[in-house]
Amino acid sequence: MNGAFRIWASLLSLAIIVQVGLASYGAFHAVDESDDKGTIGKNAVSDGFSAHAALGYIILLAALILLVLALIGRRSGGRPGRVKASGGILGLIVLQILFAAAGGASAWLGVLHGMNALAVAGVAGSLAGREWAAHRGAGGVPA
Repeated sequence: MNGAFRIWASLLSLAIIVQVGLASYGAFHAVDESDDKGTIGKNAVSDGFSAHAALGYIILLAALILLVLALIGRRSGGRPGRVKASGGILGLIVLQILFAAAGGASAWLGVLHGMNALAVAGVAGSLAGREWAAHRGAGGVPA
């Protein structure tokens, strides 16, 4: 179970990095779609962010699976702190979706979406890093 959790946490962290890249793509796509007068339609902007939105919901599901893995692992002697960290990631991702909706209503509220993305990436990356460090310390791959 430790291996499954470690790999899933790493894949989730990687997906979050890709998600940030897709947000960047959406922004640059909007610039590319604008005409010489600087105008762009809402549909053109939305099209650039469609992959970002889709991956966001996949990440939500992946975070839920991570929490389930942590709960199952706890019953079989998993590392302490996994449930709390996994629940924290899931909570941050739920907030992320709410902040995205708020950003649709007000651009200033959308700033929270970007700021929270840094927290999501940091917590997920830290969890994956701790899992790999613990694996190496427990006789896994040498450091």
